[in-house]
Amino acid sequence: MPVINPKKGVNHIKTLHTVTKSAGKKNDTADFLELYMLEKEKQRLMIEEVKILHRLDYVQHRLRVIENVYEHSSHLLRSKSSSHHNQYGDDDATPGFTTIQIEY
Repeated sequence: MPVINPKKGVNHIKTLHTVTKSAGKKNDTADFLELYMLEKEKQRLMIEEVKILHRLDYVQHRLRVIENVYEHSSHLLRSKSSSHHNQYGDDDATPGFTTIQIEY
């Protein structure tokens, strides 16, 4: 009759070698896990791509609006700069902008 010893001894201590061996890569589960992780990354990147494209559409639309404003208001800047002379005699001032003096 075999003797059953419920107490654990020195032979039951886990070493780095036995832990590494038991945690070894099993081909079937490792491949499945890798495919699963790749699929999750693919889904995440697709969602990120949609967000980036949406943001790009917004930026392009905003740039078009700004260009339209410049086109429609450029005649105002030209007429103002040709009819208005700078009171301080600054000839290299940017047309359309007025220089004012600030007293401290």
